[in-house]
Amino acid sequence: MSGTAGTTKSVTAALIPEGASGYVTATSSDTSIATVAKNSDGSFTVSLVAAGSATIMFAAGELTTTLYVTVSAAS
Repeated sequence: MSGTAGTTKSVTAALIPEGASGYVTATSSDTSIATVAKNSDGSFTVSLVAAGSATIMFAAGELTTTLYVTVSAAS
């Protein structure tokens, strides 16, 4: 994912197969670059804070996946 500092992006993380039980969490490797918050509908909002690179790790139990984030400076 890439974008400009000061913007937000919506992300959906789903467990497969559909209907699998589990609680998905997300954490940012560097909150000075990008933050992540879970919404009431289960989706996530990634806020692009400042120029740089970070990763967002999604986890459900022992299952994990990583979203790579590159943020460019606002013009």
